[in-house]
Amino acid sequence: MKKIPPAAILPRGRIATWTPEQLAKLSTLELKALLENAERLQETEVAQLCRAIIKKRPRGDAAVRPVATVG
Repeated sequence: MKKIPPAAILPRGRIATWTPEQLAKLSTLELKALLENAERLQETEVAQLCRAIIKKRPRGDAAVRPVATVG
């Protein structure tokens, strides 16, 4: 029987390699998704950076309204 090597385990904090410059290039929707993932993974540094950038953007903290359809 062939031995299978154990899968490499990714170290905690791998998401924390984001820089503020990289985050600023993301859209607000992408930032919000990253914020949710960072909170879920308990990556507090990334979550704080996301919140700060979202807060600086116009209407960044506003609730998203559904798009009205014409027709």
